[in-house]
Amino acid sequence: MDAKTLWKRSLKKAVTSPGNMISGAVCLAASAALANPLPMILWGLGSTGWTVFASTSKSLHQQVLDEERREQEAKVEGEREILRQKIEAQLLEPPVVHWIRRGNLPDYMQVYRRLVEVRDRVARVLRERGEDSGGILQQLNYMLTAYLHFVRERVMYLHILANIRPVAGGMDDSGVSFPAAGSAGTAGKTTPPPPPAGFAQNRWERVTKPKQQKGKDADPTPAAPPSVDTRLEEINRKVERLRELAKKEPATARTREWHIGILEKQRDLLVECQKRDQTCVAQLGAFLDVFEVILARVTASQFSATEVAGYMSSVVEQIEETERFVASMQPAMNELLGGLNPP
Repeated sequence: MDAKTLWKRSLKKAVTSPGNMISGAVCLAASAALANPLPMILWGLGSTGWTVFASTSKSLHQQVLDEERREQEAKVEGEREILRQKIEAQLLEPPVVHWIRRGNLPDYMQVYRRLVEVRDRVARVLRERGEDSGGILQQLNYMLTAYLHFVRERVMYLHILANIRPVAGGMDDSGVSFPAAGSAGTAGKTTPPPPPAGFAQNRWERVTKPKQQKGKDADPTPAAPPSVDTRLEEINRKVERLRELAKKEPATARTREWHIGILEKQRDLLVECQKRDQTCVAQLGAFLDVFEVILARVTASQFSATEVAGYMSSVVEQIEETERFVASMQPAMNELLGGLNPP
């Protein structure tokens, strides 16, 4: 807050202070009872001098700054809560919710609740000690928001991987045929013989087909998040088949090359987004340890708010650097999302 704004807000606070308003009401009542404006005139002169003097008081300035800080903190807290609710809703959507329940993804909201708990404990210790936080709480709040941002980017990437479907065995719309992913591992298996004559078909199905699950566990969701390597292998396999067809059918070569260019662009975007996601995962894994270290330092018998704030500044710089890298890769994410959701 600049000096001019601080003075204006201090002046307004001095004018509307309870003492000034009550004394004004008393003088107004006295003037009305005596039918004499002198009490109001005297109050006006005294109030003007007092407000001008009070507006330059350091204690009043500090009150104004404290109120401004609390208002800003409340605003940030409200925005963070809205962000948390949105991300929690995304985490409850399939297939991500199934991967979390099966333990193949961290429970990001559980970790977030632990971070909030640590933040509150740090705030309580600082308050009990009467120490100057040195911006410790402000930095912790910033890191809480940054954590949610990284979770949001992670969930977005997982949805992209889930929606880039592997091409099944057979032939696609472009006439490209190749085996489904994982078919090589079943090459040595044999199919069961046909049922004998007179054998009821429905009974045969009961014998050979696996029992269908019922209830909430009966879902086709993969057991774990899709592998980027598998997606890249599928794209490479399709590219090779397209090149073979271009040689075999020269009339289609131009169209095949155009198709290959699209697939290669998708492959490059996937690689870029994988690097982005790996950075997010690495950063998310560090948050809880950082918060625990800060809590340990604050609760230590030999505590220095300045030292802790200095340590946190280096952490914040690292998080900001990661945020800049993630933001720089946003165009690749947008292109992949645009390919999944064409207008």
